[in-house]
Amino acid sequence: MEYGPVEAESLEAAKAQIRKRLGVSRLPLGFQVWDLAERPLTRWRVAAAS
Repeated sequence: MEYGPVEAESLEAAKAQIRKRLGVSRLPLGFQVWDLAERPLTRWRVAAAS
């Protein structure tokens, strides 16, 4: 969550905006971008004690 949610009209537009913020031509390997409508953020997950 270092770069926080980005508001964009499409996934490709979000990636372009992130590349511009980082000042790079390609996103780093392992960098994940997804639509929050499809996959909401979960801040904390606590495993149930057994």
